Amino acid sequence: MPAMFALGDKVIGNPQLATFAAFGSFAMLLLVDFGGPMAERLQAQAALAIVGGVFVCLATLASQTAWSAAIAMAVVGFGVIFAGVVSSVLAGATTALLLAFILPVSLAAPVSAVPDRLAGWGMAGGVALVAIALLWPAPARDRLRGAAAAACRSLAARLRAGVAYLLSGMDEQFALDRDHAAAQADQAVEALRSAFLATPYRPTGLSTPARTTVRLVDELIWLNSIVIQPGLHRDGVNRAALRVKEAAAAVLDRAADLLDSRGGSSDELDAALTELAAAHAKMQEGVTADLPARSLRPASDPAAGGGPASEFITSLDPAFRAQELSYAVSLIARNVELTAAAERRSWRERWLGRQPEGVPGTLSAARERITSYLEPHSVWLHNSLRGAAGLGLAVLAARLTGVQHSFWVVLGAL
Repeated sequence: MPAMFALGDKVIGNPQLATFAAFGSFAMLLLVDFGGPMAERLQAQAALAIVGGVFVCLATLASQTAWSAAIAMAVVGFGVIFAGVVSSVLAGATTALLLAFILPVSLAAPVSAVPDRLAGWGMAGGVALVAIALLWPAPARDRLRGAAAAACRSLAARLRAGVAYLLSGMDEQFALDRDHAAAQADQAVEALRSAFLATPYRPTGLSTPARTTVRLVDELIWLNSIVIQPGLHRDGVNRAALRVKEAAAAVLDRAADLLDSRGGSSDELDAALTELAAAHAKMQEGVTADLPARSLRPASDPAAGGGPASEFITSLDPAFRAQELSYAVSLIARNVELTAAAERRSWRERWLGRQPEGVPGTLSAARERITSYLEPHSVWLHNSLRGAAGLGLAVLAARLTGVQHSFWVVLGAL
């Protein structure tokens, strides 16, 4: 920041350029910290510089009168704050984007000042890209993805421990192992849930892999609630259901491996899914053959006593639970495959916005998320309106009072 200010003021001798170069450096290097791989960080940083440059131009045009400046500030303020609901990328850039508009809209200037202001902002954007890439670049951070992989492995271990317990004849030591695996799975799923819900915005980026990873949160929480099946009374259904659980555990392990590999091959996960489908189909074939042999009396028959009917329903329960488990695990595997497929795209496919089959485009996903918050009770909507009103009134007060360095009035409001 001081280097940019010195370059603009002492070397180039342009106060407008120096001011925007200094505050642009402040906005893009101190007010925002994008996460993820370096390529995604640089893309986000470049996008911030470009959008900020557009804001500099629009704000300078709107700064001609106090009322136009205040109205423009309120409109842009609402749009920037509300857009943060889409992802952590936009939410994290909110303050930097607002500063890019506040500075030029607070300092009235003719249209002829746009080139100098834009040059200063562009200098700051270029320096920010160099600094982020070369000066102690932070490692890639993806809290959701690591937590999702850990949850998959813990749930797989929980399934295997449950199978081992039943095959051991409900041995006490295997019961302890099962309970320990269940506690580990609960802890891993809760860590995933906390990572997702602990922030005021969605802790994901706008990239396709980030958006597909979000789907895993609810699915893994749901899976953890259904992995404990009731007693498997009949031997035939018992064995078939246990094979489904073992195959499901293998799928979860392969899914975790694929999440860790980032763009790796899905062949092993596909093979595990095929085995799960085969185990599920074999279980379905044996369900009717293993039903109780006794005929059922009508439910209205008082002599029935509920015994045969209860036995009939109980005999179907393990197969139903195994089918529910198979469906949930298949959903998880499908989303992991979509994540890997998105990462295997070429640069050209990513640039053209070509999505893997089954994934909505970035704009349609953002539109769906935004419209879901456009309702009267939305806290995010309330905050956006409150922020827009505050910033708009700050600009109006600063301009109407005519105080010197009126920019600081709006910065204080920010």
